[in-house]
Amino acid sequence: MKLRSVRIRNYKCIEDTGDFSVADVTALVGKNESGKTAVLTAIEKLNAVAEARGSFSVLDYPRRLWRPSQSIPNTPPAIETKWTLDEANLASLDELYGPGVVTKPEVVVSKSYDNILRVSVEVDEAALIRNLIANASLSETEMAALGGATASLGTLIGAIAAMTPPGGGYAALAAALSEELPDGLDSVTATVKGFVPRILYFGEYYKLGGQVSLEAYLQRKAESKLIWADWLFEALLSLAGTTPEKVQNLGQFEELNASLRAVSNHISSEIFEYWTQNQHLDAVLRFDAARPGDPAPFNTGHVFRTRIDNKRHKADTSFDDRSTGFVWFFSFLVWFDQLKARYGDDLLVLLDEPGLTLHARAQADLLRYINERLKPHHQVMYSTHSPFMIDPDNLLSARTVEDVVARDGKILGTKVSDRILSTDPDTISPLQRALDFEITQSLFVGRHTLLVEGPSDLAYLKWFSGQLKLLERTGLDYRWTLCICGGVDKVPPFASLFAANGLRLAALVDAAPGTKQRLQNATKALGEGRVLTTEAYAGRADADIEDIFDPAFYCALVNKAYDLGQAHKCDVAAIDPKERIVKQIEAHFNVLPASVATFDHYKPAGWLFDHPDEAAKLDGFDTSADAMEKLIKALNQLV
Repeated sequence: MKLRSVRIRNYKCIEDTGDFSVADVTALVGKNESGKTAVLTAIEKLNAVAEARGSFSVLDYPRRLWRPSQSIPNTPPAIETKWTLDEANLASLDELYGPGVVTKPEVVVSKSYDNILRVSVEVDEAALIRNLIANASLSETEMAALGGATASLGTLIGAIAAMTPPGGGYAALAAALSEELPDGLDSVTATVKGFVPRILYFGEYYKLGGQVSLEAYLQRKAESKLIWADWLFEALLSLAGTTPEKVQNLGQFEELNASLRAVSNHISSEIFEYWTQNQHLDAVLRFDAARPGDPAPFNTGHVFRTRIDNKRHKADTSFDDRSTGFVWFFSFLVWFDQLKARYGDDLLVLLDEPGLTLHARAQADLLRYINERLKPHHQVMYSTHSPFMIDPDNLLSARTVEDVVARDGKILGTKVSDRILSTDPDTISPLQRALDFEITQSLFVGRHTLLVEGPSDLAYLKWFSGQLKLLERTGLDYRWTLCICGGVDKVPPFASLFAANGLRLAALVDAAPGTKQRLQNATKALGEGRVLTTEAYAGRADADIEDIFDPAFYCALVNKAYDLGQAHKCDVAAIDPKERIVKQIEAHFNVLPASVATFDHYKPAGWLFDHPDEAAKLDGFDTSADAMEKLIKALNQLV
């Protein structure tokens, strides 16, 4: 199931957040004391991993509304959420109850102060009865004898229960009712309730210890008293596919040394793929006898030690002596790498102010980790007031959080909005700074900068790159900074501007007749082989980036973006492969009624980001992805 929207009412500083949508990765942006933590903890209570954190209490009810003499009302619910069943959920329902029983994939899940999880799903009772009877293989005589008992599930259950005992085909029907629908229609709802993901909230981020006493750890484990540092230590070794006990039981020095070296190499490759602040570090894990002079409990028995080797300075230090930001990042990645193994895919991850101790570049590394490692398996929602924790490529997934007071002085409480252009300058400041930084980075910071002609080119490259990565194929190298230059004529001036900064530039430009001299000028400015044209990937001399796609995909995309009905839709059969597809689409729109919006090149690209799951199912997606991957691989070779 995928979370689509949330509404929270009467919880701490919240009277009513309003209904706000949720993306695959959602950033809650707001100043301190705006209610970001309250939003996250309210969502956690819907179906918390930690049962002790999963209940609303009288202490959560807003003080300004609470009257000790009155019971807390259960309507409206404290939290109401809307979800979409995924294909696996729908397949499970079809297998259990037959096709067509759940009529819509939309599900409403809510919880009030009585702490009962309520699930609302549309069920076709008639389809359910038809499926039951079909599976029971009732004869015509048996069907006729049931008569009006098939009008509802309740009457059917009553009729079968009245038979003592039911015989013939009725026996199979009775067994199905007993096993599959012990609670009648509520059984279907209970099945859907089991699909609701567990919710994991992190407000504290625990630090991995640089030293772990094996004996103290084993004693805590035997007494079932493991602490967070122990969980992180287990996660560290699990990252390399081993356990403390396995390492301890290695009987020979060479075997132990080889095992620890392998563990260290694996941990280093995993961690330093995302820590780009210093590429001269290696993690080294050691296991040796304690030294009597060390502080307890590291002065007896055996000790696991995590060391960080600095290859540049040819020195190593204890993990505990590294910078606060490095320790936080290392610990975070170790723990979250185990999320999938520990909790499975059905998990919603809530992060409260992650990465506060990180440098701006390290926060970008953290965002990359969230997008590449967590997003494919879990939805993620996090709070922040740092501009560097806002993804400029996914700015529309940010939600503003404000503690609102009306003009007449009435307190309205925390509001969450999809409109990122809030009226409060303090609230949108991180969003503005994120945009400022992205623009500045495009001009002066990006070590490898790819110039593209327009916003559509940028959007298509970003979207297809993301989809390819989800398919575990080749996406755009993260080191590329994309910058819109406005056309092939603008490439030489941009090259002059960037030259003083020592950057590596490349360009992707459209192919068109009469542009040979301009392409030569761009190649002279950037260097041989650093100007790529769409011609090579569209398979013809006159091409936009849209011509690289399968025509069926682009026609379907335009039809979806503009919601064109059957009478006005773009028909792929009418597309001439020898002409630019965008020009043909423009000509098609020119003869449509005035009520149809004017064609805008960017709108189809924007629709992709708002409907990524639906877009990836459009006709021609696979062929288009293959062609874009070929282009992206060529671009990556230039980094």
